[in-house]
Order: sequence, then C-alpha cells, then structure tokens
Amino acid sequence: MEPVTEAELIRAFCEEAEHVVLPDLNGLPWPEMDYLGWVHPSGRLGYLALVSPETGALTGSVLNRSGMRSTRPRLEMCSWCRHVHNRNGTAMFSVSVKGTRGRHRLGQVLCKDLDCSLRLRNLIEPRSYMGETLYLEARVWRMQMSIHRWLRKANRL
Repeated sequence: MEPVTEAELIRAFCEEAEHVVLPDLNGLPWPEMDYLGWVHPSGRLGYLALVSPETGALTGSVLNRSGMRSTRPRLEMCSWCRHVHNRNGTAMFSVSVKGTRGRHRLGQVLCKDLDCSLRLRNLIEPRSYMGETLYLEARVWRMQMSIHRWLRKANRL
C-alpha cells in the first residue's frame, strides 16, 4: 500500500468521516501493508481503508467490533489471513450493507487489531499456531480476495 495522508483518509470515509478517529500515520510499515486497518480507542469500532480493485480509489469502511472473550483454552482463526490465535486474539467485525440504512449487516471473525497484512509476513508476534506452506504471494492474494469479496457483498467497493 502506498502511504496516505490524513486528508486522503478523511475523504475515503465520505459520509462516515465525522465518526473517524485517525491513527498515527508516522512510522507505519507501508510497503508491507495491503490495507490500513485500526481500532477506535474505545474498542467498539474498527476502520478499514484500502484501494478499491474496481476504481483504484482509496475507500474506507467503518466496522462494528465485538470482542469474543473466552476463558476456555481454544484456538481461533482469522477469516482473512488464516492466522490461528491461542485465545482472545480475534473479534467479530461487522459492516452494514450500503443502501440498507443499517438494517443488514455482514460479519466476519478477524484479527482483533486488524493487522492481518503484518501477520501474513510474520512481522508480529506471536506466530500462528498452525504453520502454512503456501508461499507469501499466494497468501496475500487469498487475503485480498477475501477482503474484496466481503466488501463487495456489502456494496462497499
């Protein structure tokens, strides 16, 4: 992903721009990122900014986040990057389908910090509990296709 400015991010979120709390953009590993994802300080919202494969424009979506707390030991897998977390490493993110005035939502279980790009490249600890032999480019392609498919269903691309 190419570096973006705060003004570009605000424009990407269009009608939802007044609700966006921007992250610190300094020092981000832009070449290793396929999208920009961050979580609101309250933990209830997530933000996703990526370049649309159809238009080539930067688009943004506000996601609702609900934690999946468990006291039992169990493994959890992210739907995008297929990273397997030990416990409480994922959260349920949902996005409203555009054009339904919030009546319909689509949800997926994702890494709780929306840092899948960095997890695919093993730049964040801990590593996945399930190793994968698929080469990096194929894993990145699979993740991008999952993101695009989900956002297309929600009319967000």
